[in-house]
Amino acid sequence: MAAGAVSDGRVTLVDGVPHRDGRPFFSVGVNYHPSPTGCDYWREWDGARIDDDFGRMAAAGIGTVRFFVFWADFEPEEGGYDSVMTDRLRELAGAAGRHGLSCLPSLLTIWMNGQRFDPPWRSGRDLWRDAELLERQRAFVRHIATALRDAPNVLAYDLGDEVIHVDSASSATLGADEVRAWWGTLADAIRAADPQAVVLQANEASAVLGGHAFRPERAGPLDLVGLHGFPVWTPFHIESVAARKATAFVPYLVRRGSAHRPVYVDELGSYGCDEATAAGYLRAAAHSAFAAGAVGTAVWCWQDFTTDRKPYALRPNERRVGLMAADGREKPALAEYRAFARRVTGELAGFRPLPAPVGVFVPEGEPGDDAGYLTPSGSDAPAAFYAHLLLQQTHLPYEFTHRTARLERHALVICPSVRQLSLPERRRLERYVTSGGVLLYSTGSLLDGAGDEELFGIRIRDFTLAADTHADFTWAGVRYPLRWEPGPVPVIDAVDAEVLAAFADGSPALTRRRLGEGVVHYLNAPLEAQLNAPYRLQEAAWHRLYAAVAEAAGVHAPLTADDPAVETTVLGRGDERCGVVVNHAPEPVRTTVRRRSADGTQQATERLRLEAKGVRLLFWQAGAAAWASGHRERPEERQA
Repeated sequence: MAAGAVSDGRVTLVDGVPHRDGRPFFSVGVNYHPSPTGCDYWREWDGARIDDDFGRMAAAGIGTVRFFVFWADFEPEEGGYDSVMTDRLRELAGAAGRHGLSCLPSLLTIWMNGQRFDPPWRSGRDLWRDAELLERQRAFVRHIATALRDAPNVLAYDLGDEVIHVDSASSATLGADEVRAWWGTLADAIRAADPQAVVLQANEASAVLGGHAFRPERAGPLDLVGLHGFPVWTPFHIESVAARKATAFVPYLVRRGSAHRPVYVDELGSYGCDEATAAGYLRAAAHSAFAAGAVGTAVWCWQDFTTDRKPYALRPNERRVGLMAADGREKPALAEYRAFARRVTGELAGFRPLPAPVGVFVPEGEPGDDAGYLTPSGSDAPAAFYAHLLLQQTHLPYEFTHRTARLERHALVICPSVRQLSLPERRRLERYVTSGGVLLYSTGSLLDGAGDEELFGIRIRDFTLAADTHADFTWAGVRYPLRWEPGPVPVIDAVDAEVLAAFADGSPALTRRRLGEGVVHYLNAPLEAQLNAPYRLQEAAWHRLYAAVAEAAGVHAPLTADDPAVETTVLGRGDERCGVVVNHAPEPVRTTVRRRSADGTQQATERLRLEAKGVRLLFWQAGAAAWASGHRERPEERQA
C-alpha cells in the first residue's frame, strides 16, 4: 500500500509481516515533536501547527508518525487522567488520519533524550517491582488504548521508549521471567481495551548488545520488537558515520531481532555529521534494513527544534537532527527518505527475505547468571556483529538462529568466537552436524568456549601466554593475522580431525572432522571478535575463510559483487526476485554483479557504478536466465 493511504482496517500480522486490506504493508515513519514546543507540546497545544506538519509529512511520502505520550502530562495526579490531554490525543490521531498517516504512540514516556520527564507522584518507585506502580502503568496504557481504539489509523502501541533507562540500576537486575511478565501485563491491558492492537516495546541497541533482559529472545508477549541504533553509540569501533560498518549496524540489529520477533526500526538516523553525510547514511542504512527484513522504519526525527527548553538546554545536539531545518528547509536526507518511501511502498512492496542457507548461531545465556570469577572476561557483542559483516562481504544469504530454532533448515551454521557454550547447546549442534549439516565454529575462551573431542575431534593440550606463537595462520592461500586479547591462548591437538592449517608452533589452527552425515570445522582463534578495532576489517580478506567453507559445503551466493564493500541481498515476492545492491563504502565503486543458480552456475552479469552509499535494484523471475526489463537505474532514482 502506498504511503499516505490509510484504510478502514487496522494492521494485522500474517506470518510476522504487517498486512492491511490483505496486502503486505511496510511502515515508512518519522518521530515527532513539534519544532517550537518540543516535549511540551501536549500542554502548549497548537493543533494547526500539528496539522500542517502532518500534511508536509504526507506530501514527503511518509506514512507513519511516531509520537510520545508523556505520562506526567496525561496523569498529573496519581489515578487522575487529564481529560483535555486525552481529547488532544484523539485530535492528533484524527489529524494524522486526515492526512493518511498511521499512528505509533509511545506510551509511558518518561525518558527522552537522556533526561527524565517523571510524573511527580512516582517518587522514585520501581517501575517493575512496585505492585501499586505496576497497577498504575497497567491502568494508564489501558486508558490510552481505550481512547484510541476507535481510531482506524493506529499502527501499533509502543509500551515505552527506552523505558529501561528510567531506572537503569533496577532494569539491569531484572530476570527474563520478570521482563516477560511486565511486557505481558501491559500488552494484555492494551489488548483488553483495543482487541485489534499490535504491541511492541522499543529499546536502543543494548537490547541486542547489552546484558539486561529486555531482549528480543524474551519478547514472547509482544507482537513486534522496536530497535534503534546510531553509529556514534556502539562498542564496535565504527570509524565514522560514513564508514562501511556504520550503515551495516542497524541492519545487523534487524537480523538479530528478527530471529525472535519482527523488527520495527523505531529510530533511524545519525548524529555528529554534516547534512550530506547524514543523507548518504540514511539512504544506505534504510535500504539495508529493509533488505534485512525490517517491517518498518521511523527516522529520528521530523524537524530541527527552535525550543531551548528541556531536554535541549542540556543536550543541544538534539536540536539539529531533523529531516527539515527549523526554518522549514528540506535537508538532503528528506529527499533520500522520500525516494526510499516511494520504492518500499511501490516496486518493492511485498518483497521479503528468502529462506537463508547460512545460519549464525549465537549462544543465549540468561541475564543474571553471574558465575563470579568463572565468567569469561570481555564481551560477546563483537563476535556476532563481525560475523554479520563477513557474511555480508561474502554475499551469502544468512540469518541469526538459536538453540530452539530448526537449525536443519541451514546448509551451513557459523558459531563465531564463542566464549561460552552450554552442554545443551553443544548437543544441539552435534545433532545438527550428524544429521548432515556443516558447522564452522571459532572459539573465544579457553574453558567455556573451547572445543571437545566428542563434537570437534580436538583436545586442549594446554594454554600459553606467548601469543606470538599463534599470531597468524594460512589456509587456501590466504594469510589470517590474529590479535589476541591478554590472557590464556588455547593450544590444541587433533585427535580425530584433519588439520587444515597450523600455527607457528605446529599446533592446529583450523581442523575439519566428518561426524555422521555432516562436517564440523574448528577454528582455534576468535577470528570475528579480534576484528573489533578501528580499520581492522580492511587489513585482510577475512571473509575468504567463510567463502571457502561455504564453497566446500555446496552453498553458493545467488547474487555476488566483486567488491566486498557492496552488499547484495535477494528478496522474493512469489516467483519474482529483487536484488538489493548497497554500496556501504564512503566512496563510489565500480563493480560487477553476478547472478547464479543454486548449483553455482552463472546466469547473468552486469557492471554497475555505485556512488558512495549508493543503492540499485535488480529484478528477475525465479529460474530466468536474463534480468527483467526495466531493471536499470531510472533517471529519478539517480543520486546526486
